[in-house]
Formats: sequence, structure tokens, C-alpha cells
Amino acid sequence: MDIIGAIIYIFLFILLMVFVFSMGLLTPIIGKKDIISVLAIGFIVGLVGGTFFISPIYQEMPYVVGSVYETIGDNNETITAELSPSIDENSLITELKQKEGVISVSNKGIVLKTDPFPEDRKKIIEEKIPIVDENFKNFSVQTGGLISTNFTGNYDPSTAIDTLSEWLMYSSGINVKYSSVIIQINAKSNSVNEITDYLESKNIVVNSIDGPVQNAINSTKESMIDTNYMILISGIIGVIVAIISIFFDNITEGIRRIIIKIRNR
Repeated sequence: MDIIGAIIYIFLFILLMVFVFSMGLLTPIIGKKDIISVLAIGFIVGLVGGTFFISPIYQEMPYVVGSVYETIGDNNETITAELSPSIDENSLITELKQKEGVISVSNKGIVLKTDPFPEDRKKIIEEKIPIVDENFKNFSVQTGGLISTNFTGNYDPSTAIDTLSEWLMYSSGINVKYSSVIIQINAKSNSVNEITDYLESKNIVVNSIDGPVQNAINSTKESMIDTNYMILISGIIGVIVAIISIFFDNITEGIRRIIIKIRNR
């Protein structure tokens, strides 16, 4: 949602509150017995305004905070993406490096989806992976059939996949169902959306985005209350506006008396 859209939504919510306020001002005419009805209308109108006007703005707040972080600092983000070995990785990396805001692109490792295996086989795999290829670092092995490993330098991911797949088959009879390559892109924060859109257009899965801007977005999301509570608060605001309008004459008279007392001191 852009700024103009947010302003329009806030203006429409204010209009609803003006309607509630006008209803409350009519209580001297319609009678005090209808106060409960006015309060109920205020609550319902507040809920409607909260649902259609306030909650969409509220849900966009984390991204507003992220935009502020993009503006006030020269921040870099790290995009982790997962691509199929069938994709021409060298061509992809070349294209990515030519995009504005991309600082660097690097291979970080591979992921293999295999047949499940027992716990004792897992321990053997964990012991042997560093021996199979000394380039394998920081690996993870799960009995459900998921093996991932990082590697050093500019080690060819296709070679890494072939080496590990062949070893799993010959040593343990474990079949590799599919594999993927993990790359990391270090980019300027204001270019992240463009880069992720490009990756998704290539059917490349973006696993994560890490950095100051994304951390700010995540922290804001974690600190926010549930949207349903925000809608409820909007309903309560409607009730408060109704109460103020019902007793508006009394409130203004009280304020006037206070002002007179202050002036007479």
C-alpha cells in the first residue's frame, strides 16, 4: 500500500468516527434511553472501520519500518536462494552481478533429498562426509532424507553433488531423489525487492533474506499485536468517540468552567 492509499484509508476511518460523533450529538433529541444503541453503533462502526481501513495499514507497518531503514542507512542484505542444478549457474551469476545493487554472488553449498535412512547410518554419513571431500564444511544430516553441506572457495557445486550422490549410492545404497544448489547474494537493501522478483521469475526459490532491514521488519512483526486485537481496539475507539459525543455538552461546559477559574486566579 502506498502513502496516498494509506492517507485515504485513514480519512475514511475518520469519516466513520465523525458519523459516530454525529449520532452521539443527537442523544438530547432522541432521548437518553437510546444511549446504549448509540454506543453499540459506535462499536460496530469502529469494528467495520478497523477491518477495512485500519488493519490493512497496520499489516503494512513492518514494511514501512523497513523502508525507513533503507532510507536512513547504507545497508546490505544477504539473499539465500536455492536453484536446480539444471539451471546454468554461471550464466545466472553473471546476470546477477550485472544487476544494480548486487555486491557479490557466491556458492554456499548443496542440498540433497534422499531416501530415508536409520540413525546408525546417519552417524556413519556424518563421520565420512569430511573424508569423502575435504571441501565439504558445516554439513547437516537428517534421517528423513535431507543432507546439506557448505563448501569452501569456488568449489564447483555440480562436482559436489556428483561426488556426494555417488558415494551415498555406492557406500549405503541411498538414492538421491533430487538436489539443489545454494547461492548467496550480497546486495544493497534498496535493490532486494528487484533481485528477489528476478529470481522468482526464473523459478528460483528464495530461502531467506538477512540483514538490518529484514531484521527491522521481523522485529516489528514480532512486537505487533494480532490484527484481530487491532480491529477490537478500533471498535473501542468507536465507543469512546460515542461517549465523548453523548456527553459533549457536559465536557465543554466543564472545560469552560476550568478555564474561567484559571483566569480568575
